[in-house]
Amino acid sequence: MLDWFNSLLRLKPIPIPEPGLAARPRTAAPAAAPVAAGLGFRINAAQMRFPMALILAFLAQIGLERRQGSVGLSIAMYLLAAGLTGWAAWARDFEHASPAAAEEAALTRVRLPHLGIALLLTALTYLTTGDNLFRPLTIPLWVGSIVMAFAACWEGDLGLGPAWRRLSRWAGKPRLRFEVDPWVLLWLAGFALTAFFRFHQLEQVPYEMWSDHAEKILDVIDILNGQTSIFFPRNAGREGLQFYLTAAAVKWFEADLNFMTLKLVTALGGLLTLPFIYLLGKELAGRWVGWVAMLLAGISYWPNVLSRVGMRLPFHPVFLAPAMFFLVRGLRQGRRNDLLFSGLAVGAGLYGYTAARITPLVILLGLILFLLHRTSWARRKQALFGFAMLVLVALVVSTPFLHVAYEKQEDVFYRTVTRVTDAERPLPGEPLPIFLTNMWHALRMFAWDDGEIWVLAVPFRPMLDWVVGGLFHIGSVVLAVRYVRSRGWPDLLLLISIPVLLLPSALALAFPGENPHPSRAGGAIVPVFIIAALPLASFSSWAARAFSTQRTRLLGYGMTGAVLLLAAAVNYQLTFHEYGDMVRHGAWNTSEAGAYVRGFAQSVGSYDNVYVVSYPHWMDSRLVATISGRPGQDFGIWADQLGAIPETGEAQLFLLHPDAQSEIDFLRDRYPTGTLQRNFSETEGRDFIAFFVPAGGDEFEPEEES
Repeated sequence: MLDWFNSLLRLKPIPIPEPGLAARPRTAAPAAAPVAAGLGFRINAAQMRFPMALILAFLAQIGLERRQGSVGLSIAMYLLAAGLTGWAAWARDFEHASPAAAEEAALTRVRLPHLGIALLLTALTYLTTGDNLFRPLTIPLWVGSIVMAFAACWEGDLGLGPAWRRLSRWAGKPRLRFEVDPWVLLWLAGFALTAFFRFHQLEQVPYEMWSDHAEKILDVIDILNGQTSIFFPRNAGREGLQFYLTAAAVKWFEADLNFMTLKLVTALGGLLTLPFIYLLGKELAGRWVGWVAMLLAGISYWPNVLSRVGMRLPFHPVFLAPAMFFLVRGLRQGRRNDLLFSGLAVGAGLYGYTAARITPLVILLGLILFLLHRTSWARRKQALFGFAMLVLVALVVSTPFLHVAYEKQEDVFYRTVTRVTDAERPLPGEPLPIFLTNMWHALRMFAWDDGEIWVLAVPFRPMLDWVVGGLFHIGSVVLAVRYVRSRGWPDLLLLISIPVLLLPSALALAFPGENPHPSRAGGAIVPVFIIAALPLASFSSWAARAFSTQRTRLLGYGMTGAVLLLAAAVNYQLTFHEYGDMVRHGAWNTSEAGAYVRGFAQSVGSYDNVYVVSYPHWMDSRLVATISGRPGQDFGIWADQLGAIPETGEAQLFLLHPDAQSEIDFLRDRYPTGTLQRNFSETEGRDFIAFFVPAGGDEFEPEEES
């Protein structure tokens, strides 16, 4: 065994003898009983290089994640794993499907009358979106401009007559026919597992809100009150898609305006990303890669956390994934209509999350890579024409946002300008060295350190768990070798898109402590999990090739399933225990304070007589109001304002920080009949003081938190 291992290091593996041949006895042994055909197989070093690489990668990532042993040893194991993987990929130990490129097709003309109408409606949309408002006339003009832009550029017949006739025939004799094959059942089972990870314990993880959520609820209230902004300048400026979806849930589905509704909307957004990750993976390397990528992205704690926190964060990958999928399929297969849908996703993404502004650069990068590869030269004219249509659709879809960006540049670009330049604080050094350091820190977040943003990740650990992390780094080698062999431009796009998608995080030049940022780098979720799926989805192909029998594919499927179950168990622990417990202990217990206030207001008092006395770095009084049932209200009062509270003769309730002794003494002196109670929190260090002032002998028993 030692000789065999040394031969691996020399990249000249020696075969492992069959059992019984390694050490022959001096005397002839009796003949062994014959082995049933098909039940035995020969194992040699070449057959084991791929699983050995995965094992070494897992061990290396465990060492880096747990900071155990020598970092150099973990790096050495990763390098050895990379060498074995590259060797296995070059020797074709496994294969991934690669759809054939389309041949050059004749250019289809643009329908000029439809294009003229689209441009006219776009101009009218621009004119009706002044002052950062969607007006009643804006929506039909905007939707009409998008429809007409598609009609102008659509490849194929626009006639509705044949479709109407087919629908009429079906309506006259309706029939429904369902065919479900084993693959569909497997896909549905995988998607159901990802849905479980998105919605399981959604009410508890994360449990508490923080100040960002108070700002979001105020924006939703503005919409419900008729203020239909395009861009929301509150809290340094934010895109409005999440707020409109939440307002729709409140108005049309009678949902409560609370933390749970915010989380439901974003969890659904995160879930909708997964089918497009599947489609992109399938387009690049076959349906098994797509299915495994969807599962890994569905169960892993990074995308799960971004989907659960009730913020805009998942609305970057939810549009990036279809934008990349339709771009790759459209360019590779010469399908202009796919490019139109890519443009639709690019434009719509600008209304989701600030980091989505990097998506056009990714799409442009895809076109450049396509044009640079010799295999695509015959279709360059077709690709450029189709890409122009993509840009047209993206501009039409993003017209309201572009108008606001022009009118209110300071609001729209505030976050970007204050992070990239010295507009808010001086840069801590020269820009280029800071950027290069930031990019290095962003790239190493997958294996080493995800930063200090504790509300979005468990700080100072790898962004990927040790299973997915090992798969990702080995998958990067697989993809690089695959590109060298086949020169497929989508493979190179997948690799290069990762540092591009990390730019929203790495460009925090003025605030390098904010990098790596899990949400600003959230677009990298799309390529990262497809790359991680490449080696895991290769087990069946490896088993069939290594042992020269299709029966051993079952072994490969079993190994894939085992690794997926292991990844699910590891990420369940990360998401629902480590992250959930960390956020609960890190955030203030506004849920307990809100339940206490609700009990007071619904028994002996009223919301008008509730005061949360401000204290440095304490709970947000707006969140207490939201949880108690009064979203949009603020119970906060400064300590120096306590003396100005009028004497009403009604019951009053004051919530105070346990260390606010001077405020407690003031209330005791002013309200001699008041009673003081320390409310002990389930979370250590989160107690609060309740000072109750009765009216006419009323007594108040606080409500138990549900």
